Amino acid sequence: MMHEPYPYSESLDLDTLVKLIQINYTLENWEEVLSFSDELMTLAKEIHKELVEMESTSHEFKQHIIYYFGYSSLMKSLSYQKLGELNKSREYISLYANLDWLNDSTDTGKFIIEDFKFFASANTLQLDVLDGKQERIPEYVEFLVKTPDQALQGLINILRSANQYNYDVETEINQLSQHIKDYTHYKEKVKAAHYLAYQYQLALYRHRRQEHSAAIDLTLHILFAADQLGNDKYFKKAISLFEVIRKFGSVSQLKLCYDILNDIIMRGDLSDEKSPSFRSTPAGSSSSNF
Repeated sequence: MMHEPYPYSESLDLDTLVKLIQINYTLENWEEVLSFSDELMTLAKEIHKELVEMESTSHEFKQHIIYYFGYSSLMKSLSYQKLGELNKSREYISLYANLDWLNDSTDTGKFIIEDFKFFASANTLQLDVLDGKQERIPEYVEFLVKTPDQALQGLINILRSANQYNYDVETEINQLSQHIKDYTHYKEKVKAAHYLAYQYQLALYRHRRQEHSAAIDLTLHILFAADQLGNDKYFKKAISLFEVIRKFGSVSQLKLCYDILNDIIMRGDLSDEKSPSFRSTPAGSSSSNF
């Protein structure tokens, strides 16, 4: 029996769900990403079944139908990774690694299937690094060198693993940090958060290696950059880390921290009224070297 094609307004739901997933991923609302990804998978299955019954590949949504299957599983995998549930993350990687069961003979379908296989291979490698498999790091670095746009996220993962499992990654930092630009380059919200996450993990790494002066310099940079980039989360994280390591700070480093905070207060970011200055040293010195 032939069914009528899905109306245009209904087919748009796939792309609306993708947008909702992207928005919530940016906001780090992982449970919402998981929920919308489930909805996306359910709808993709319904529409795919309809297309198969009609023996048709035509549709009015933005992507090939296979894309929505892969995207749903990819975003669930990434969300579980962010939640620290690495086994569940691997489970969903295995789903988008093998989309051949959809039996699509079109060139576009085949291309998308191969794309998701590549993502699955790269993300499995990433999970292995996060899981403390240090022997996988050379292969991961090789991948990142070939895809320098992934170097920022890659360094975050390497540093997180090194901080958790306590091993040296100086070679990897030197090799990949050349791909990291100045904070002013990262205006887009997600990229800005990645930049700050990298600096934060690097500050933790320096602190744990007893390189306290470098750790404090990095923490002060995060304070300044997070303020400039409008990221409250990493501003708070930097304040907390600074309080932990401030006992190792020099007079000039402590003064710089006060200058940064005083500048924010004087701009009215922390108060609607004029606030008393934090400054405890003579005015006129530079408040930023970043």
